[in-house]
Amino acid sequence: MNKLKEYIINFGNLALGKYEYEFTAGEIFFSHYDYSLVKHGDVKIHLQLDKESDALIILDFVLDGSLRLECDTCLDPIDYPLNATDRLILKLDDRVAGVEDDEIAFLPADAYQIDVSPYIYEFINLELPLKSSCSLVGKECNPNMLQMIDKTNSDENKEEIDPRWEALKKLNGNKK
Repeated sequence: MNKLKEYIINFGNLALGKYEYEFTAGEIFFSHYDYSLVKHGDVKIHLQLDKESDALIILDFVLDGSLRLECDTCLDPIDYPLNATDRLILKLDDRVAGVEDDEIAFLPADAYQIDVSPYIYEFINLELPLKSSCSLVGKECNPNMLQMIDKTNSDENKEEIDPRWEALKKLNGNKK
C-alpha cells in the first residue's frame, strides 16, 4: 500500500501535450522517509508534465518553500529557503526498464503511472547545504550554546594525559 498515493501520476490515459500538477511536501511527506535529515518543511512543488510520445515524457519540477533544519553548531532551528528546478525524463522501454541516471528514468513499455514522491524527496535533499548554519539565514548562533561549547572544549584540553600514552611517546622518542 502506497501511503503517498497523491504523488502518483497516471500518464497512460493522457493525450500528447502538457499538463500541470501541484504538490506539497510538509511534515507528513517527510515522515514517510525514516532517515530523512528534514523532518519539517513547507515546500510547494509545481510539476509540468510534457507527454511528447507514448514512450517519452518530460517532467519539469519547480520547488519553492522552506525547510526546517538544525544548525550544526548551536542546534538552533533554522528555516532554510528552498528554490530549485529539476528535470526528469521518462523513457518507456522494456530493454532497459529499471535503469536510472541523473536525468533519465527508464520504465517498462507497458507502464501507465509513476510515483513522483521519491524524485521530489531526492531533489529536496540535493538542495540541502553540506553544513547547516545560522549564518545561512542571516542569524547569529545561540551565544549560550557557543559558551557551553567553548567551556567543554577548554575542559577537554585541560585533562591530564594518560600515563600509558606518555610511556608510548617515550618509546617512540628513543627510536629517532
